Amino acid sequence: MNHKEKIVLIFLCLTFLAGAVISVIRYSLAQRHLQAITITTPTNKMSDDTLYNNIDSSYKNVLININTATTRELDALPGIGPVLAQRIIDYREKHGSFKKIVDLLNVSGIGPKKFSALKDKVTINQ
Repeated sequence: MNHKEKIVLIFLCLTFLAGAVISVIRYSLAQRHLQAITITTPTNKMSDDTLYNNIDSSYKNVLININTATTRELDALPGIGPVLAQRIIDYREKHGSFKKIVDLLNVSGIGPKKFSALKDKVTINQ
């Protein structure tokens, strides 16, 4: 190997090492950045009442019409999930419109305690 070839070989090795060092630095910076990002997830499920209480106060005074409400609208009520919302709609379709709010007690899954939480948040009026 002559002198020129040795210089070219040394230059290529140094270029390769510089690229490797840059890659390691980039990787470590990316790892630090990922470690700095904190992802927060709820450790415990909020109760329906807590979720309802966090709703903007301008919407709290809106009554949900149980004769026309969708599953999504019913699901927004405290203590009502998607399954119970569907039961309310199924009951309404089978028996016709609710005549009185207290008729909600006829829906499977709604007892006196749940009814007392709902009665001031629902209506049967148009």
